[in-house]
Amino acid sequence: MFVILLLLLLLGAAIHYRLSAERTRRRGAELTLVYVLVGYCGVPMVAVAIWLLVSPDQAAHGLGFAPGGAFQQFFSFAYLGVALIAVMAIRFRGAFLIGPAVAWSVYWAGATIVHFLEAAGQGPLHWKLILLLFATHGLIAVLLMGALVAGGARMPAGSGKQ
Repeated sequence: MFVILLLLLLLGAAIHYRLSAERTRRRGAELTLVYVLVGYCGVPMVAVAIWLLVSPDQAAHGLGFAPGGAFQQFFSFAYLGVALIAVMAIRFRGAFLIGPAVAWSVYWAGATIVHFLEAAGQGPLHWKLILLLFATHGLIAVLLMGALVAGGARMPAGSGKQ
């Protein structure tokens, strides 16, 4: 499901770029960054965070983790916070995008490592699992940081800071 979501978001960003008056590398990178932040790291992850907060045991089982404990509750609120910050990319641009892009890149890269280590502990890794984990986790980190670097996130013109 998340692979399809990612493909739809990248298609949406490409169409948006194609219809834009400004077609620069910076604009394409910013659109990609905003689409992935809002559409992958934002809105869907707000839903996941709410699920974690409302039905913590069910959510933990659904996500493949042991339920319970204060740590899960702390994580749920932190997850909600970073997801909401990603949603705010709809409105805020420039240097604001650095925060959610870096936070989610670290999260997705770390999740990739954790999942690979967990899967490797259960036996040899199969190429389908490697591809799925990378497409739904590691690739997001690469897209976010790549778009951030390519777009050169800066303060808006006239803000006095660059």
